[in-house]
Amino acid sequence: MNNINKILGVILMLGSVFIATMERITIRVSAAIVEAGYASGGNNVPQFAQTNDNSTGLLVYFMFLVGFVLLVAGFPGSYKKNRNHAHTKEV
Repeated sequence: MNNINKILGVILMLGSVFIATMERITIRVSAAIVEAGYASGGNNVPQFAQTNDNSTGLLVYFMFLVGFVLLVAGFPGSYKKNRNHAHTKEV
């Protein structure tokens, strides 16, 4: 089960980064298409408002958080091993 948690964690983290990157790319490309449309008509390109690059939805952050939790849960800690076997040590 630990390996599955690690794999799912990495997939979710990389997927969230991919979604955020694709969202930023599409925002910039769509703004460039609109500006190119004005320029091809011979019109002066009007000053457009700055595009909001911080429009990443909560899904990206949620996916990254869940991926990180799964990745951390995939690594068994040494604290748990030491705590469970402390009573079996002989002096």
